[in-house]
Amino acid sequence: MPDTVKLSDFAFINPATDTNGTAAEAPVTFIPMAAVAEGGGWRSTEHRPLSDARRGYTLFQRDDVIVAKITPCFENGKVALLSDLETDFGLGSTEFHVLRAKPGHDPRFIYHWTRHPGFLRAGEASMTGSAGQRRVPAGFFERFEIAKIEGTPQGLIADILDTIDDSILETDAVIEKLKAVGKGMAADLFCLGLDSNGELRQPDALRDTALGMLPLDWSVDRLDTVFGVFGGKRLPLGHTYSKEATGFRYLRVTDFFGEASRPHELPSLEARTFKALQRYEITDGALAVSIAGSIGRFHPFNNETDLRVILTENAARLEPKKSINPDFYARFLNSLPVQKQVELEIGTGGGVPKLALHRIQALKVVDVPRDEQDEISRRLGALELEIQACRRERAKLSSLREGLRDNLLTGRKPVVAIREAAE
Repeated sequence: MPDTVKLSDFAFINPATDTNGTAAEAPVTFIPMAAVAEGGGWRSTEHRPLSDARRGYTLFQRDDVIVAKITPCFENGKVALLSDLETDFGLGSTEFHVLRAKPGHDPRFIYHWTRHPGFLRAGEASMTGSAGQRRVPAGFFERFEIAKIEGTPQGLIADILDTIDDSILETDAVIEKLKAVGKGMAADLFCLGLDSNGELRQPDALRDTALGMLPLDWSVDRLDTVFGVFGGKRLPLGHTYSKEATGFRYLRVTDFFGEASRPHELPSLEARTFKALQRYEITDGALAVSIAGSIGRFHPFNNETDLRVILTENAARLEPKKSINPDFYARFLNSLPVQKQVELEIGTGGGVPKLALHRIQALKVVDVPRDEQDEISRRLGALELEIQACRRERAKLSSLREGLRDNLLTGRKPVVAIREAAE
């Protein structure tokens, strides 16, 4: 392990910035706190005259590193390297500290240190002030110790971490593109449907309905013509989740989000709890909809296990009355035409927003031929699988970055050894 030095040995802390030669009214980039991303990075197209520095804004220059000083922005990692600053100088929120690499030191190395979990933990511990107004003092940067890594290795470390950052950003861009494609695809499929050749129908094959223009052979009716609607239930007084894994589980609204919930990952219930709540069991092929909290989220429940699952009181279960594709209906019910209805149907029971069962029953939905449901679901599902694969790849890259960041910045593993291993 290398020796340590103070961060201030490698960087000036809140240095004075010489703007001589630049007109006071010259426009410079302005970076508000909202323009700095959590975890690092920034994006702003705003400009202000350099003279606004007199109003107390933070003044910085290209290649500086800015670090949020106030809670919770600091803890959330709002830091940025200003190597791409459009103008020579810039202004920003009064809630930034500025770090400027000293001669012979790489600003990217400083930047990556400001994203290290150890730096963030130590900074949080050093905060002063009252709740909600706590700030990291400038003295923290004077005291914080980092590994004494100098010269070429700083650049090599920054190159490695920058490369992973770039890969993560590229993956994020692919995810956003796929999500946009999926949104457009869903809008087309839920409006035009698919003809017998698997092609989107032409506009002349549509008719006006209560849900807008839809295919001639799609009908619109109340939701309760397709589903029976039933409530869920909270755990009885004196009952809690089982500490041991059992054959009985509990589905909560929080389990609706992200990838499809897996029954074996749900909280376990004791047999006596399941027996008391058995009438609220949700089975494979049903849908659940949140009726409190995040209202109106429809979730297809897939359970190919022997586990038996009870549904929370904050959701209702939709039991199909006919052969349907649950994924198709969950996607359709989460689409704009139905979500607009949900917004209008939310009431307040006891002062708390809630979606009543009779209002769910009255929602207008489509009745679509089963083979068409299946094909629409397959196409949208295939795109969702691509997105999930990208998210898994991003998670791997993020994990790799965290491990390398710690090993390289602390000097636990020399950068030369890691580079040689990679080659």
